[in-house]
Amino acid sequence: MGNSDNRKRGVNSRQNEKNREALIAVLTVCLIGVLVTVVIIAAVDLYRKHTYTAEIDPSEYKIIKIEKSTTTSYSAATETVDTDSIYVVTVEYQVDGVTYTDTLDMLTGTEFAKILYGRYLTDSNPEEVLGKLYYSPKKPSHIGRYGDDSIFVK
Repeated sequence: MGNSDNRKRGVNSRQNEKNREALIAVLTVCLIGVLVTVVIIAAVDLYRKHTYTAEIDPSEYKIIKIEKSTTTSYSAATETVDTDSIYVVTVEYQVDGVTYTDTLDMLTGTEFAKILYGRYLTDSNPEEVLGKLYYSPKKPSHIGRYGDDSIFVK
């Protein structure tokens, strides 16, 4: 009986070692995925901050229209389609004497969006709520905005 027990212990030990190696491999792949994601997010943020460097103060632009719309996104990972309600904010501004019009999209459900839309409807200086906008000196026809309030740079 002792020989049989020793063989079982040996098989279990080898199986435990294989399980440990598989777990380490899975954790390594997950860690690499997280690191790649962090690098991508940091690179996009860095790109935006180095591209959209010129400021437009709220007194230097006019929100000419805010329309409610929808946007649809598809996730290949989960194979789902999501439709979100958004506001499309149309802004008119000037750079070096040239007038430009561009849009910003924002999710309608945020507190920020509700305040901005309310100020727009009552013509109560919604630009003050939107704050500074940014553009690329190389391509001033596109604006962007920094913030944690679901406004997207296209």
